[in-house]
Amino acid sequence: MRKYAWLFSLLLCVAPASLYAQSAEAPASQSQAQASEVNDPSKMLPAEIEARFKALRSDPDPDQLVRDAHYWVSNENAHYVWYPHIKDIGGVLSGVGTDQVYLLAGWSNASIVIPMDFDKQIRNLHFAYGAAFLASENIEEFRSYWKKENAEKMKAALQKYFPEQTDAAMKAWKSGVKEVNGRFNRVIKKYNGLSKFLTDQAASNPKQYAANAKKFTETIPTFLTDEGQYQRIRRLWQNHRVFPLCGDLTGDRAMLDIAKALKDSGLKMTILYPSNAEHYFEYGPTYRRNIIEMPFADNSKILRTRQMAFLGLAEDEDYHYNMQSGANFQQWLKVNITKEQKEMLRKRSKTETTGLSVLDIDPPQSKKAPTIAPIPAN
Repeated sequence: MRKYAWLFSLLLCVAPASLYAQSAEAPASQSQAQASEVNDPSKMLPAEIEARFKALRSDPDPDQLVRDAHYWVSNENAHYVWYPHIKDIGGVLSGVGTDQVYLLAGWSNASIVIPMDFDKQIRNLHFAYGAAFLASENIEEFRSYWKKENAEKMKAALQKYFPEQTDAAMKAWKSGVKEVNGRFNRVIKKYNGLSKFLTDQAASNPKQYAANAKKFTETIPTFLTDEGQYQRIRRLWQNHRVFPLCGDLTGDRAMLDIAKALKDSGLKMTILYPSNAEHYFEYGPTYRRNIIEMPFADNSKILRTRQMAFLGLAEDEDYHYNMQSGANFQQWLKVNITKEQKEMLRKRSKTETTGLSVLDIDPPQSKKAPTIAPIPAN
């Protein structure tokens, strides 16, 4: 493991004003250089910052999983509607789920990725992803680790790269490998033939889908169809920039620990992807606190989905996709007592893309301020 030591010094002396100005500029230059290194995914994450993110605490296991099921793969099929809006924006990304997190991380060229799910089996599966990425120089080799008959191959990779996680990750892999491989096949088919798919969809329902067929005419690369995108994700794992976490968006540990680690490292969240998780809880005191405490970048985006037809679906039987800046979401949670995501989304603005909206309106201030949970002592 590469070790980094950061040394700051301040020289105070009686000197001409010009010399003092030069001395004062040195720490600023050092700070910029450090920030550049931290935000460059092609470089190893400095050990001090890596240690902060490795120390993130998990939240307690939930009493019950949603529908009592493990979501080994995403069931959202139109992430491409976000692609033009997150392409190469960089920064820190945290998201719920599995394969879609890497889709978004590749598109955005994220510098740090925190896959987070309240199902610990999903966290465990991410270590299998990590082992496969680290062991594979290309997509074809990576895909070979997601064949049921290659269990020993996966186990060997886990023992090499994540020995302490091997047993738990193998258990998750054995349970989810068939679904993961099937999902990969669907993603590859979808993105290799996206233009034709959208054209066919528009032919069956031109009023609803013609706009997307006209908009997405060029190939959108993914980590499963494009070697450049694949190498982005592999490089993140190689440079110690991926931190799988068992966390609850409404919990008292993971989200607050992420916020503190970001602040202590001089970093900010660029993409927070709760997927459709907000469907399953209210905007209660702890969730409000967790979002308000998060340091968001100026260009940050909350990426969420909702499977409600009245919002407008991106594809038949799929989801509605929404974007909102971190600052705007924080303001909503600070001053408006709306408890449900769907009620907030009634204030969305439509875009030229079918199934995609943006929420950028300032929230109406409620007469009674919403309750925001305090930060726990531990």
